[in-house]
Formats: sequence, structure tokens, C-alpha cells
Amino acid sequence: MTETPVVINGHFRKQDVTGVQRYAREVVRGFRQKAYPHRYVEPPASIASNTLRQLWMQTVMPLKIRGDELLWSPTNIGPVFNENQVITLHDISDQLYPQWFEDRYTRWRSLILPPLLKRVKGIITVSEYSKRTINEQFPQTKGKVQVIYNGVRTDHFYPREQEETDALRKGFNLQKPFILTVGSIDPRKNIDGILEAWNRLPADITEEVELVIAGGSIHTFSFEVDRDIAESVRFLGYVSDDVLPGLYSAAELFVYPSLFEGFGLPVLEAMACGTPVVTSNTSALKELAQGYALTVNPRKPEEIAGAIDHMIGSEELCEDLAHRGQQYAQGFQWNAAADKTYEYLVQKYRE
Repeated sequence: MTETPVVINGHFRKQDVTGVQRYAREVVRGFRQKAYPHRYVEPPASIASNTLRQLWMQTVMPLKIRGDELLWSPTNIGPVFNENQVITLHDISDQLYPQWFEDRYTRWRSLILPPLLKRVKGIITVSEYSKRTINEQFPQTKGKVQVIYNGVRTDHFYPREQEETDALRKGFNLQKPFILTVGSIDPRKNIDGILEAWNRLPADITEEVELVIAGGSIHTFSFEVDRDIAESVRFLGYVSDDVLPGLYSAAELFVYPSLFEGFGLPVLEAMACGTPVVTSNTSALKELAQGYALTVNPRKPEEIAGAIDHMIGSEELCEDLAHRGQQYAQGFQWNAAADKTYEYLVQKYRE
């Protein structure tokens, strides 16, 4: 491939790893493996405040990029005044559901997104659903949005041996079989609905099985869990990438009835680990998981509870979904996403 001066907006490298940060890290890993030319530009390590890093991005970053270089901003935001830029916009949940976010954050995003999306040379998103919602919300983006699916690291997310899962159970003091949900504790992840569903389940399930919720909080969201929390519910807090495959593998079932996803990476990770999945029949999750998971209306706790009950009671269904889901997940590879992303960046650089 002809050398192309690609500069990567490295703002994400100082953030905790959640979905969009994992996306950026994995795609850049693919760039390195193929020796695709690139370099980073990022705020100095001395700038600890997120607000100050955002200010640095908007004011100083454009000065660090030569006129013959293309900037790629992989995590939903980039400098408005850099037109020679491609941005990855994973979703626009803050525009569609501002009530889930802090008011200051949504006001800032509403101010910055329209001019940013108008000026950039191209927009990458991660599902057809996200492309449709971006085009509908921002008509000026029609013809500028390219869909490139995420991947899953099947060399990392794969079924782990019992020795490893036993050690993990001991480390987290998980003595009973458990059902897992993963995601930052924010309103999109529907923890409220999961807890209501859990409280609807028969006592013979909640006495024998635990609900394990893994994920930290995200400061941009305005949300508090307000459902009764049963004694069989465990909050693990933030869990590192090193631990996640073992946690998926140890779970009887992965439940992810998110209200809104631009893609839904945890669903693929769980499938790759051989864990059967219950997820939503809405947003990009329908596009991603239909036919390979048991899907429910995420706004109906009774459906979530019914799906959990059905799965626990059907070993045959769990084994079928686990087998087919694991095979399906193999089709989503980060190296392929990296190749397609770099090809798109080259295309936009040459335009």
C-alpha cells in the first residue's frame, strides 16, 4: 500500500478502556501489524483534566498536524477546525437520548457535532443502524458515512479452561453459578431493567444463581439505579480486559438488554467465549445478534425475566446458541476492520 501520512488523534490513550477505546486500540494494533504508516498526536501527559484535554484537542491539536497529513479521530470527537479529517462516530445516543447524559455534556456535543460532521472528509461508523440514525439526525452527512463493523479478538476472547475460571471465581468470591452482564453503569445499559427482571424471577432461581454486574461508572451519564437489589446481585465494578474472557467463560448466561447500542461489542465477546446470550431486539443489537442470541424487548422487564427463565431451564437451547454464537463471532476480526479502515483513510486522503 502506498505510504499515506495518517495521524491518529490519541486522546483516547489516556482514558479507561471501554467500548470506543477498545475499538481504537484494536484497529491501531492492526495498523501496526501490517506496518501501515501512522503517528499519534495527543495531549501532554501533564494535562490530567478531561475538560482541559478536550480544550487542547480543539485549539492546539490542529497546529500539530501538517497540511499534507490526514487526521483520524477514532472515538466520536475531533477538532472542529481540521477539515482534512476522518472521524469514527460510533453512535449519536447523546443526540437521540439527551436525558441519559449530563446537561453540560449534551449541550457541548450539540454545539460541536454539526460543524464537525459538516467539515470532515469522511465518517466511519460501526453498523447500518448507526449510519441510518446519523444520516437522519444530520442530513449533511448523507454520502459521507462508511460502515465498517467492529471485530473481536478471538485470540483473547475464547472459552477458558476450568482451572482459570475456578481461580477467577475464588478471586471474586463467586461461589454459586452466575449470570453475567457487562458494561459501564449508565442508563443505556439498562441495569434498572435487568434488576427489575431479576426481582421477577422465581425464588428457586435467585436462591441458586447470582446476577453479576461488571462495569464501572461513566461520569458523563446522569443515572442512579432505583430498583430493589436482591441479595443475589453482585456489583464487581470495573473489570480489566485480562479478566473478562474468564468471566464470560465462567458465566452460565450473558444478559445484555441494552436500550441503545451503536454496535454491542460485549455480545460478540461473550459469544466468542462460548457463552449463550440474551440481548435486545432493538438498535444495532438486532442487526448484530438476531438468530444467534435470544432477543427481547429491553423495555419490558417481564420479557427479560422470561428469557432468563427459559434459558436456565433449557440446556439444549443454551448449548445450541453457545455453539452457533461462537462460530458466528469468528467472522468479526479486528485485522479485517483495520484493513478496511486504513483503505478508507487512504481513499479520503487522496480525494
